[in-house]
Amino acid sequence: MLVHICCSVDSHYFLQELQKAYPQEELVGFFYNPNIHPKAEHDLRLLDVRRSCEMLGIRLHEGKYDDQEWTCQVRGLEDEPEKGERCSVCFDVRLLETAKLAKDLGVRRFTTTLLSSPMKTQQVLFAQGDKIAQDFGLDFVKIDVRSGGGTQKQNELSKKDNLYRQNYCGCKFALKQQREKQNRFPLEFITPLNRQIMPGSIEHRNMIFSKRNQFEEQDQRYLLTQKTQVVWRCLNARLECFAQTLPCHILVSSSSKKNIRLGSLIWECPKDLRQTLKQGKIGFSKRDDSLFLDLKAFNELTGKNYSSLGELLKNPMTYEEELALRAKVAGHCSVCPIVVIEDQNSQDLRLNILSLFQEEKVFEIVEL
Repeated sequence: MLVHICCSVDSHYFLQELQKAYPQEELVGFFYNPNIHPKAEHDLRLLDVRRSCEMLGIRLHEGKYDDQEWTCQVRGLEDEPEKGERCSVCFDVRLLETAKLAKDLGVRRFTTTLLSSPMKTQQVLFAQGDKIAQDFGLDFVKIDVRSGGGTQKQNELSKKDNLYRQNYCGCKFALKQQREKQNRFPLEFITPLNRQIMPGSIEHRNMIFSKRNQFEEQDQRYLLTQKTQVVWRCLNARLECFAQTLPCHILVSSSSKKNIRLGSLIWECPKDLRQTLKQGKIGFSKRDDSLFLDLKAFNELTGKNYSSLGELLKNPMTYEEELALRAKVAGHCSVCPIVVIEDQNSQDLRLNILSLFQEEKVFEIVEL
């Protein structure tokens, strides 16, 4: 039996229940979900499905990721609600591809783990599956694993086996609607240009779950947890000197500034940093709480050796290193902007920063 798999949370329990219901069948998995946005999220869910299938001894086929083609299929349905017409088209896209593969493999039966998702309407899936199966001369297996406390068992199993529990269905349209209802910004739409891995990002989740796999390969005990954190993103920043843009790097946790005129900066070495600062200095503004570091001060305070601001922008420090630098310069709890520039500048400066602070549940892994 060919089983279309949407994610490990749904499939891990579903496949085990399917094995109980059809003990004589060899189950073969098929991960095909071009609806998932962005690709990094798709790849993370695929990583977790591979692990789940390996744990269950199930062979897995991996479909092509083509989000552009999927977007064309649902054009005009972007504003449809969850469980609406867009979802029906999305089911058809994935079930059709599953039926084609079943035909190619010579498999007569197929089904989908979407049936276990509480975010989907089973009767709609039953009807669509039957129609596609009839068109291909196949059988669509209809099974209900949600009744009788199945959804609760599924959630408990996902936590027990340390699965990746995503917090949205998959497509960008549903994600946008969901975050608007939550009055939160969809962080999944943001990827830092400097490739810095930020807490709450998909890149951070990928790092955590890759580490989980490494620990398991090494038989290292670990604990997978989620912690509520206030995460930060710089959405836009611009530093100007007489209407000319100056290259700069904004440190993490810098608050927003709306076209603030800083005036001429005063460059000094605070007494508590004199042991560290030999050549570099910190720039202060009498008009605002924003702080500036020249590249020499930045290197001396961090122990780095960046030769230029361009090198720093291409190869930034880690999030944790920048927080440690902020603590040295302004204190652990500070949110004042800290701006790194190449050289000391005492001319009239103007600063614009658009920042986002938002609570997120962030996956963390603890080595035991």
